[in-house]
Amino acid sequence: MSEKENFDWKRMLLRKDRPLPKAGCSWAFYIVLLLMVIYLIVMFVKYQKQL
Repeated sequence: MSEKENFDWKRMLLRKDRPLPKAGCSWAFYIVLLLMVIYLIVMFVKYQKQL
């Protein structure tokens, strides 16, 4: 690979203009994740009762 083809992944990940939150995930993300897990558990229990 030549110097032009070598993509600098470390530099891209350390860029300040990337579309990621600065301090990790927000609390809303964890609430949505928790609700999805609860929904999956409820659906699994309903499915097990049908068998």
